[in-house]
Amino acid sequence: MADKTDEIEDDDEEYEDDEELEDGEEWEDDDEEWEDDDEDDEPSEEDLKAAKKKKTLKIAAIVGVLVLLLGGGFTAHMMGATEAIFGKPAITEVTLEIGKPVIQALPEIRTDLKKIGRRNHFIKLNLIVQVNENDLHVLQDETKLALIVDNIKTQLRDLEYKDVIGKEGSERLRFELLNVINFAIAPVKAHTVLFKDLIIQ
Repeated sequence: MADKTDEIEDDDEEYEDDEELEDGEEWEDDDEEWEDDDEDDEPSEEDLKAAKKKKTLKIAAIVGVLVLLLGGGFTAHMMGATEAIFGKPAITEVTLEIGKPVIQALPEIRTDLKKIGRRNHFIKLNLIVQVNENDLHVLQDETKLALIVDNIKTQLRDLEYKDVIGKEGSERLRFELLNVINFAIAPVKAHTVLFKDLIIQ
């Protein structure tokens, strides 16, 4: 009986030792595996360069595809492919009836120029105004005509002799008279003013 008990105790001790040994070995192995895993998780510099290069290649490929698509679409449009597929766009034509240009003579205008010194100067004008045919009635209206003549006389009385002589003076006078007439007949506009007579004394 005594021998059997001793053998059982010895077996228990061996079993406990085995468990401690096996547990210790397994724990050490787990630590080594954990340490290996930590080392593997940190990417190397070469891996980072490779990943960056791969990303750059993807972006370049996408940009290249977009450029090809846009270039192909533009070329197709220039060669008329879009019109062949979708048809020509509708064009709306608008025709404005403004009438042909006609001329209208204004009444003769005589007035003094601005006095400088002792000598008086006067000016005599026979003007022809060019307007659209549809706007001719404005120049034939007596009220408008009286306003035009009055405004022209007012403008001339503010000018000096030196302001209206010579080619430059007559061109400047033409421009100023056109503005005066257009102001009087607005919103209608005259095209130009012609001098039938321009006498300055």
